[in-house]
Amino acid sequence: MPGMSAPIIPAESKPSPWLTFAVPLAFSVFTAGVVWGALSSDQRHLERRVTTAEAEVVRLSVAQSNATAQVARIEARLDAMTLEIGRLARAVEKLTDDARVSR
Repeated sequence: MPGMSAPIIPAESKPSPWLTFAVPLAFSVFTAGVVWGALSSDQRHLERRVTTAEAEVVRLSVAQSNATAQVARIEARLDAMTLEIGRLARAVEKLTDDARVSR
């Protein structure tokens, strides 16, 4: 039939260029968000570990100060005991000499 035209075949639809750009972009943003969250979690964990380590350093510093003070006290007591032993040794020596003289 001469008056009939061929049926119109719709043109093959192509996805919008914005769609082909937006999907990888959205995936990249999502991936960056996941990585950011993981890094934030790691950062918080490291901050807690640093805080714990700082507290341990302070505790050890206080313990070292206490030990230094205790060492000084012990040394003073040992010096006093050495003086006392020397005094007692001289007294015993004097008593021994006095006992020999009186015989």
